[in-house]
Amino acid sequence: MSGWTMAGRPALLIVHMQNSVIKTPSPLEVLGHGRAAHEEGVIDAIVRLVAAFRDKDLPVLYSVTYTAPDVRWPAYGGFWQTSRQITVNRMGTWDVEVIEELKPDPEEPIFCNWPFNPFEGTGLHEHMQEDGVDTVVLTGVATGMSVGTAAWALAERFYNLIIPSNAITDADSEVHRVVLGQVLPAIALITTTEDVIKHL
Repeated sequence: MSGWTMAGRPALLIVHMQNSVIKTPSPLEVLGHGRAAHEEGVIDAIVRLVAAFRDKDLPVLYSVTYTAPDVRWPAYGGFWQTSRQITVNRMGTWDVEVIEELKPDPEEPIFCNWPFNPFEGTGLHEHMQEDGVDTVVLTGVATGMSVGTAAWALAERFYNLIIPSNAITDADSEVHRVVLGQVLPAIALITTTEDVIKHL
């Protein structure tokens, strides 16, 4: 895709690319998102985006999920049933650190959210407003969970949204296909990492 132009000032948002989700072995390896990120080259794609944004002195932002100390586990749903059995994502632990391949520079902020929405009570929206961000390039895991949630949160705040299809993934390939192909095009430009880099 080439018939588009970058609208305003872009920022790169990297969602939940943290040790507990992505590394092997890790506490949340059972969810499968990390395996998918490795197998599909998502980490390498985000590495290229990070380098391109840094080269242009454009914002690179990170979101990691943590387990709130007063967590209230819902009764229904497979994610909750799995998560409640594992002590994971406590603040200040290895679990919530961004994976080494995507290690933030000292000036790049990390926003901590619980559980899915990187905008809920984190100050991310306010930070982007202060930095003059108009467009967000959204990456990370998982398409049907936190990435999808972040996409709708961005839409509700009227950001221009770009999603490089090879820089997000989900353990469930069918969920990834449907959300990326049939849901997110309503609110985002779906393209590739390479195309985003060309338009910076």
